[in-house]
Formats: sequence, C-alpha cells, structure tokens
Amino acid sequence: MSPSATGARPAARSASGSGRRAQLLDRGRTLSRRTGDLLDAGAHGDTPRDLGELDVRLAELARLLGDRLATVVVGGPEPATVGAALAEVYGIRYEVHDFLAHERLLRLEALEAGLVGLRKVHDPDTLLHRVCQAVVDGCGFERVMLSRVEGSIWRPWKSYAVREGETERTFRQWIKAIPEIHLDHMVLETEMVRRHEPAIVTDPANDPRVYRPLLAASGHGSYVAAPLTSGARVIGFLHADYESAPVETLDRDILWAFAVAFGQMFERAVLLTRLGEQREQVRVAMQTVESVLQDLASAEIDLASRGHVTALAATRPMGLIGPIGLTRLTRSPMARSEAQFASVLTGREMEVLALMATGATNDRIADELVIANGTVKSHVKRILRKLCVENRAEAISQYLHVTIGDGQS
Repeated sequence: MSPSATGARPAARSASGSGRRAQLLDRGRTLSRRTGDLLDAGAHGDTPRDLGELDVRLAELARLLGDRLATVVVGGPEPATVGAALAEVYGIRYEVHDFLAHERLLRLEALEAGLVGLRKVHDPDTLLHRVCQAVVDGCGFERVMLSRVEGSIWRPWKSYAVREGETERTFRQWIKAIPEIHLDHMVLETEMVRRHEPAIVTDPANDPRVYRPLLAASGHGSYVAAPLTSGARVIGFLHADYESAPVETLDRDILWAFAVAFGQMFERAVLLTRLGEQREQVRVAMQTVESVLQDLASAEIDLASRGHVTALAATRPMGLIGPIGLTRLTRSPMARSEAQFASVLTGREMEVLALMATGATNDRIADELVIANGTVKSHVKRILRKLCVENRAEAISQYLHVTIGDGQS
C-alpha cells in the first residue's frame, strides 16, 4: 500500500540511528567473543541478535569478570587484563543504554505525535478505519494487521503496509479467506488474551507459539503483537513488523503503548456514541410522553357513548371523580390495558418494551437482559408486528398510555 498522504511518516530507525545501532552491535559482539575467550571457551553464548540481547550478554560477562577478579586462578589471565576487559564491558553497556534511552524517547515522541490526530476522532468506525495506518505513521512499523477477538474466536480483519507487494497482496487474500480462528490452541494469542500483555516473536520459524498459517501468509521474519482492550476484555489484536529488519524489545513496548492509548480512545468513542443514541432516544421518548399527556389533558368526556363510565362515576365519592379519573376511563381506543399487553406479548417482550420506553438502545437492552444483540432485534420486530405499529416510537407511545394511565387512579 502507498505511504501516508502527508509523506512525513516517521521512520522507526533513522539512517544515522541504524548506523549507530549496527556499530554498537558489532563492537559488542566482538567484545563478547573476546571476553568469552579470556574467561574460558564455555563462556561463549548465542550471538546477540539485537542490543537488548547484547546488554543481557554483557551483564553476564561483567558478573563473570567480577568473580574472576575476586578469585585467584593459577594460570588464568592477569588481574589487570581482567580489569581492563571489565571496564570495556561497562563502557559498551553504558553506550548501549544511552543509545536505547535516546531512541526510546524519540519513538515515544513520534508515537505521541501520531496519536494527536486520533484523539480528535469521536466516531468508532472512523477510528477502526485509521488504526492500521496510524500504527505505521506513529510507531514506524512497515506492516500492520488489525484483528477482532470475539470470545474465543480470533478474526483477522484488515492490514496496511507502506509498500504494495506480492507478499502484502497474498496476505490480504489470506485475511479475506480466513473468517475465524479458534484461540483454544493458539498459544501466543491466548497468552495475550489471558495476561493482557504484548508479545514479541524473534524467531517465528522455531517458535512453537506461532500460528503457522499466519506465518506462511505474512512471511514474517519476526514480529510484535499487542492486545486491544476495552475494560477487562480483549477485543482485538495488533500485529506489526518490518519488511526486512528484525523487531526488538523496544518495538514491542511502542506497539503496546499505542494499543493502550488506542483502546482508551476507542472506548471513549463508543461511550460517546452510545450517549448520543441514548440522548436521541430520550428526546423521542419525551416527545412521546408530551404527546400522551396532551392527549390525556385534551380528551373530551363523552357521557353519551360511555354509559358504563357515567354509572361508575356516579357510584364514586365526588372527591374521587376528577379530570384524571375520568380521563383514565376515556383514554384513546389505541391504548391497551396491561392485561391486553400481556396477552399479546411474551414476558421477555414486555421486558424489552419496558426498556425501550426508557430510551435504551438495543445494545443496552442486550446488556441489561444478558442476551445477544440479534435476539433483541428479533424481539423488537415481533413487538412492532404484534402491536401493529410502524416504529419504536409508536410502540413506546402505546406502552406509556398504559403505564401512565394505569398509574393514576
């Protein structure tokens, strides 16, 4: 895919930074080998793949050199030689720490700049549409995949890449062809869901946690991933990598920082959208209430057509016969008694209708009754059909006629 329209996508690693990184890594590897030879042949470890691993390796060598200085070994290296090696190890470690701290600061500044535009967006759909490119623009990655998590189902959803290529086209086709993946046996992604923590995969070919079809389709050399959370629930994943460079621990941390910030922004957008929907529902409900009250207040008392009303009114004490009492008995023919409602609607449909009258959305009703959103929609359709009305407002109007009327006697 093409780069961002601004043309100002911050690189994860600048040219000068990459050169400095490579220089430190080369010097550190050389020192690691030389120090291992100085101590003994068994001190050699795996070759560090990045500065993080190099720092860990150098820390171990510093410990071994310190132990050697504290112990006299016959036939071993001179203390002065060991001391010089220890000083060199500490020097390289200091340079590595300084470089990593500076790079982390630059990456966090770029991340914050990339989040500024997203913070102005209050629509959840717009946020989801922009998230992949925002990860590339703000975090410096070259490829990103967004996935949804629904219970124990993982659904790869969309991807974005800086450059269009055969690998990216193949990957998008794989995403379209894979409707869902069960997380039961997905070790890496299951860990992210359970622990709410990011992950880094530096050697996917030999990592048993990796989902093999994803590896084959994406061509990942190494990658990082982070969960997107809403409250206590994981609702999605972000996977990111570079086309030709390996990922490092800092990449994992940067993606995690983005995921945390985006999760908060997305949750806020959803809540604002729901609040707007609730406000509109309340507005409609209040208009309906106003209409009902106007009907009740302006209803004419027709004694001739309701002889039973007159007879009933005549048997009541005068103090009980007032506008409200008479209005109850002469309310609109469209209004149903509560018993009539119960004879038409099921108990669950009555519960749904009662919540509709409060202005609750389908999502809110589903949460309140602990049922699926699709089930709520089905209930609403049956309610409208059974009450012979065209929309929710008319159904609420009938319900309010009953509840307001029956509550005033």
